[in-house]
Amino acid sequence: MHEIAECERRLQDEEGPVSGSERQEFDEDELLPCHYFDYMYGTSTGGLISVMLARLRMTVPQCLDIYRQVGNDLFGHRRNVLPLATKFHHKPLEKAVQTIVKEFCKHHEACDGKDWHPWNVDEKESEASLSSNTTPGRTERICQSICLTATHSGQIDEAYLLRTYDHRYNPSVAPIWCTPYNEGADRLSIWEVTRATSAAPFYFKMLEADFGSRGKIGFKDGGIRENNPSYAAYSEHASLKGDDHEPALLLSVGTGRPDTSNDGFASVWPGPFGKVPLMKKWSEKFAVFKNVLIKYTEGEDRHKMMSAIARGEHRWYKRLNVDKGLEELKLDNWEPGVWTNPRTGVAQKVPGGTTLTRMENATHAYLDREEANKILHEYAPPKVMLQQVAEKLVRHRRLREATKNDDLKRWQTHMGQWLTGSLKGEDSMLRTDQLRGDNANPLQPLIPGADGAL
Repeated sequence: MHEIAECERRLQDEEGPVSGSERQEFDEDELLPCHYFDYMYGTSTGGLISVMLARLRMTVPQCLDIYRQVGNDLFGHRRNVLPLATKFHHKPLEKAVQTIVKEFCKHHEACDGKDWHPWNVDEKESEASLSSNTTPGRTERICQSICLTATHSGQIDEAYLLRTYDHRYNPSVAPIWCTPYNEGADRLSIWEVTRATSAAPFYFKMLEADFGSRGKIGFKDGGIRENNPSYAAYSEHASLKGDDHEPALLLSVGTGRPDTSNDGFASVWPGPFGKVPLMKKWSEKFAVFKNVLIKYTEGEDRHKMMSAIARGEHRWYKRLNVDKGLEELKLDNWEPGVWTNPRTGVAQKVPGGTTLTRMENATHAYLDREEANKILHEYAPPKVMLQQVAEKLVRHRRLREATKNDDLKRWQTHMGQWLTGSLKGEDSMLRTDQLRGDNANPLQPLIPGADGAL
């Protein structure tokens, strides 16, 4: 969002403001990612992020502040130390998400924190006729969040998309190679969706939801099938638009590359002790098990697939993923220590401080690299990629604003002005301070959305 703010200011200086726009300032802490992206996909912890930024339409600073608190609530208190037992209790996660929804809900004046994940759910309609803002042939301009999870069905765990919109696969549009993920938008609350996508084996209990005639469905962490949801996003886009329409942009953000130098069979214990025949045998067996965990948490295979599909990262596909510094970081790592607040510059000891500092230092080192990493086959340094992504998003944003009168309702919907039904009629335009959408505060800049960015 920093690069987007920089690009917004530069293009405004070079090309002038968009015709009819009264906006002059672009504050990176107030810009909404949901005004620049049309879809946000997430798996596990990424699912929670996508819900906050897309479904709840939060700013990045709001998301970061809450994420740090949720991290402490979840991983600051271990529930069980027995081997193979569920390590953490799921209730704190459910409570935390409900609190977040209650605070940032755009639909209700007094929200109870139990909103549906689909944008629109008609309480009087049957499950089969679940509706949303997306209808065949028309997509309203509300940023959609999709959490990728896995369903437990007998001996098979199948990838499952929990959407904020209704989607039925059309054989005449969806290409034959398209992965047929579950159809429709299941009627689940936001807190249930985040619980479902975060139910990592051995960490959180599986979520079971009752779907009436379909019975109970168990949901697990989507990382079991698609830890990197980029291909799921691409496949979904093809099923919506057809494979002759490429995304304007597909940005994939990873959580750090794992250490694959000892890929399955190298000695776990270095030095002469690991060379003892008996110890070497058990060491290699343990390394195989460790390698399974590495494969579970890494997303580079999908990245390679997407690079092949997009013919590299110089067109519509980009990936940002820290390559060094997070190799051995456990999924539930939350060590206390000193952490410096980036906005205030104050350093203090906080829960999770050591973990936060390590992640931020590794990320800054990655972004500050001046050259592409040839070993990872990067075509450009991360900083250059960020600037390219920002410019594409901003130019789409400016174009959307310039053509807003072509479809006024679509524009207003994407801006969050239809969330409470405040606007009535196709041609109505109210002042932003009369609305309870994204820009209820008249001092906050009115930022429109990009068209076609994924």
